[in-house]
Amino acid sequence: MKSAGVGADVKLRHLDPSDVASVHELLSDWEIVRHMLFPLCSQQESGEFIRDAIDQPDSAPWRSIVRAITDASSELVGLCGIVILRGAEEGEIWYLIKPEYWGRGLATNAAAELIEFGFTELALHRIWACCLPENPASAKVLEKIGMRREGLRKRNLKIHGEWKDSILYAVLTDEWQLGGKNGIGPPQCG
Repeated sequence: MKSAGVGADVKLRHLDPSDVASVHELLSDWEIVRHMLFPLCSQQESGEFIRDAIDQPDSAPWRSIVRAITDASSELVGLCGIVILRGAEEGEIWYLIKPEYWGRGLATNAAAELIEFGFTELALHRIWACCLPENPASAKVLEKIGMRREGLRKRNLKIHGEWKDSILYAVLTDEWQLGGKNGIGPPQCG
């Protein structure tokens, strides 16, 4: 599907225990996780990540929905998700893609799918994301999907042992329904 109308087709699907090698390839690659809260993972930790994503306890204070990003050939090329504090009506989206697929619109389309899912299926009021100033490609993804920059948060994230600034982006459901800043919104009938 091409929700954002850019780049390559993507499909979001549930993770499966058989995805461990592909997930480990992502979570053990410094180039992929260097701008994220994800630690570099061992094979065992990658398996635990999948198990936790599949078997999330209802007693957890948050709900984390993780999806595999696959390309037109059904290869797992990334991960994405939306995290919701139980009882809240807002969620945070995130995504990561294999470097050889950067610049093809996969992250943009996956993020657009997450936004649509959050507003239509989860009935969220607000969806937000943050990225580091040194990751302008991620900021570009968030802007392409209609999120607006809300501000700079000073040294609020400890990433790989170092406090980092982050840029906060968000979109409200009514903004999204009207097409967002860049005209990306719900699918139109016609």
